[in-house]
Amino acid sequence: MLAAGAWLLCCIVMLALFRQDFAALAFRDPDDAMRLQQVRDWIGGQGWFDVTQYRVNPPMGGPMHWSRIVDLPIAGLILALRPLFGVGTAEMLACAAVPLLLLGALTAALFRAADKIGGRVVALTATLLLLTSPSILVQFTPLRIDHHGWQILMAAVALGGIFDARARRGGVIAGLTLATWLQISSEGLPYAALIAAVLALRGLIDAAETRRFVAYAGTLGPAALALLAATQGMDALWARHCDALSYVYVWPLVGLSAAILLAWRLAGDATLMRRLAVPAIGGGVALVLFLLTGGPCLSGDPFATLGPLAYRYWYLQVMEGRPIWEQGLSMAGVILLPALAGLGGALAAARVGRGAARRDWLVLALLLGGASAVSMLVMRALSVAHLFALPGLAWLLVALFLRAQKSAHAAIRVAGSVALAALSPAGLAALWVAVAARPEPAQAKPGSDCRAAATLAPLKALPPSLLFAPLDIGPDILVQTRHGVIGTAHHRNAAGISAVIEGFMGTPDRARGVIAALNGGRGADYVVTCAGLNEMAIYAKARPRGLAARLARGEAPDWLRPVSTRGPLKIYRVLPGAKVKAAPFMQ
Repeated sequence: MLAAGAWLLCCIVMLALFRQDFAALAFRDPDDAMRLQQVRDWIGGQGWFDVTQYRVNPPMGGPMHWSRIVDLPIAGLILALRPLFGVGTAEMLACAAVPLLLLGALTAALFRAADKIGGRVVALTATLLLLTSPSILVQFTPLRIDHHGWQILMAAVALGGIFDARARRGGVIAGLTLATWLQISSEGLPYAALIAAVLALRGLIDAAETRRFVAYAGTLGPAALALLAATQGMDALWARHCDALSYVYVWPLVGLSAAILLAWRLAGDATLMRRLAVPAIGGGVALVLFLLTGGPCLSGDPFATLGPLAYRYWYLQVMEGRPIWEQGLSMAGVILLPALAGLGGALAAARVGRGAARRDWLVLALLLGGASAVSMLVMRALSVAHLFALPGLAWLLVALFLRAQKSAHAAIRVAGSVALAALSPAGLAALWVAVAARPEPAQAKPGSDCRAAATLAPLKALPPSLLFAPLDIGPDILVQTRHGVIGTAHHRNAAGISAVIEGFMGTPDRARGVIAALNGGRGADYVVTCAGLNEMAIYAKARPRGLAARLARGEAPDWLRPVSTRGPLKIYRVLPGAKVKAAPFMQ
């Protein structure tokens, strides 16, 4: 009840903090806007298996790799609320409520897992830490409807399965959870491998734990295969995609499951060598199958096919996907400190624990270590590492609090207890940023309002058109208006992304040729820019004589007629005329 009450209080606070964003659907991230558009299209009649965005880069549309699993609760709430409140209010309520409901499920899942690891006091403390952790809560704020919160939830449910008192049931739970996670995002692959390795090691040490590993591995492949067919259709079982669960990964997982179940049936778990043979055979089969199915995916970079322009001027600029050594000092500390504190707490708990309790804390430390390594390679993975850190950090805070309370001096009891707030995830991040942050030279205010409904409002006065617009405001244009766009920051539409970058960075003549060739040769109707948008600043800095730089200086070419130039949003109509034969774009 205390955990549920804490979640409810957290929801009330976040609803109050973000209430001004609801009416205008002021999404925190363009992906949230695109998610709502996906749901709208599905409710409007687009097929379950078809997630293409047809208002992006027509006539072919912008291909997407997202899962309908994430769309389900949003669509369900909209359909349930629409008869009562109308479409607009139903969308607003659903987008505000779904992240908070997911946070409630995460709270329950973490409490259950932490209770099994460290007991009720540790579980409650971990829950309170969760509900005050900025790196996790940021993915559950109202209107944050994209898939990142789902990934954190899957990690918590899997953690509960790993420590479930009944080994076989726990393995099945973890296997089903990871299969769902993989369908939501291929970013679950390293965690699937991490959990398999940790459970296999646990089975080597304790024969009774072999059943957990076998149940996990035996469930993962068939569940992943079934979910892939159910959410993307039977054709998806033979389609090769490096950026999502597909033929490349699902058949090695199926092979892993079959090989491990057969090996365990034949060899059993009576001796150490037999327990070692089971995961070795399964892993070997999976590796061979991956080498056969992987093809270009064996490079390890699913974005390698983007093309040089999109890779350099879009992908490499997305810092949330970059490793820790490319981040600033402040962000590096934010990534590492909560994980290190949680790891220290888990190891300290293992040191004083006995028997099964010690083994559980060591297993958690291994999981946390692996998740931290992933977060060092991809910054946005820090939320899962911080989640795994919470039980250890909770144990450490409880232990230090009890020690402080044993002091004979009231000042030490009070000051020591209050100082423990610095060891919370929020406290660690705040202290590190305060110490490590360096003053930076004054810069122009970022164009954070370029995605706002008020900024995009002038577009509503135009007839439905195809806009040549920056990638970062594309999803909000789709949600807020009736227009289409050439590209958004979604990598499967590599052609659209490259066209936008090439057009804005090219000379005016080159840009005219690029724009005229779009939409099956019919071209785009309008060019749209927004002052202060970081994306446009990157283009202008890289190519001072390019279209983006010239428009920023107010130098519109003669084939563009200004329509609206007041405020940050600039709209230009593309005048009809002969296509320009442009020179090749210079890298």
